[in-house]
Amino acid sequence: MPIGASNQIFQQQAAPVIVPQPASVTQAMPNAATHVAPNPQVDCSQNLFFPGFPQGYQEQLRDFACTLQTKYHLPEQWVLPAIYNARFSERALALMTPPPPSPGPVRPYPWWRYRNRFVRSDRLQRGVAFWRANQNIIKQVANKYGVSPEILMGILNIETGFGTFQGNFPVLDANLSLALGVPARRSFFLYQTAETIRLAHQLGQPLSSLRGSEAGAMGMSQFLASSYLKYGTVWNDPPGDGLPDLWRSVPDVLASTSRFFLAHGWQPGQPVLCEATVSVPAQAAQLLHGRYTLREIQRAGIQPQGAMAMPGNTRVGILQLATEHGERFFIAYPNFYAIMGYNPSIKYSATVWAYAQALRAQLG
Repeated sequence: MPIGASNQIFQQQAAPVIVPQPASVTQAMPNAATHVAPNPQVDCSQNLFFPGFPQGYQEQLRDFACTLQTKYHLPEQWVLPAIYNARFSERALALMTPPPPSPGPVRPYPWWRYRNRFVRSDRLQRGVAFWRANQNIIKQVANKYGVSPEILMGILNIETGFGTFQGNFPVLDANLSLALGVPARRSFFLYQTAETIRLAHQLGQPLSSLRGSEAGAMGMSQFLASSYLKYGTVWNDPPGDGLPDLWRSVPDVLASTSRFFLAHGWQPGQPVLCEATVSVPAQAAQLLHGRYTLREIQRAGIQPQGAMAMPGNTRVGILQLATEHGERFFIAYPNFYAIMGYNPSIKYSATVWAYAQALRAQLG
């Protein structure tokens, strides 16, 4: 249904309306320690009606309600009140909908312009202030997990400006709206819908209290609900022992983000990215896709500039990034691809690294 049709809501209904009882709708979430077993009785009624969504989405929502119970094993008493109280977010859908293709050739947005949006003097000053205010816990987390603290600062800088803008979209509304309005990613956002409902119950918080970005990401480091449940950890507690506060607790944020990186291949003590000296640019350009050992790229006339010595069998990638001084080749180490596990954009991951380098220089 077109986005602009969202104001055409439920003028007439051909079937009787069945909604959760008011007591179910207003019922507080159980305590995080409470475990509610999946209800074997699944309500896949075709008469369910969810007033926060346009008429054209009602059939899909009824299917969603059934899927959340049957595929994701959420009890009916969680699912129906959650969708009943949710609201269609036209703004989230608009922000997450790609613009139409340009009729003419598109000039690529250079990396250095993207980088400079996040490696400005005010961003660096904010990073220095955050580091100095939290330097003890930053060092403790780095010692425990082995993830470069400057890289963690790069993530917090890009994602939320060190927690200063975490988003105010109701996360359930965003995920449901995107599941409805972005068919190509329906399964992904329906999964995040299920995990958002599960997260609220495990946190012991109302669903309406979970706020984040238009993409459903939450907290200082912008975790999706699935990542929150999988990698979230309370600082110095064993993994799985309670859930952290990723909106306000700096120790929990740093520890949880570090766990994410380790799970995505972070290698403590290894480099991330370095510029390369290339003897034959045309030959280097042929290696831009795929991974190669350092030994192989050195045979192709590609040498790292100033990076630490690594074993010759280390598998790396070759990148070509647009800098202020023209196109330059870079060697991407395994830790670069660990950052890409956070966001698959090469420009994003290279900017996290660039901010980490600049912050390290500022801190001396």
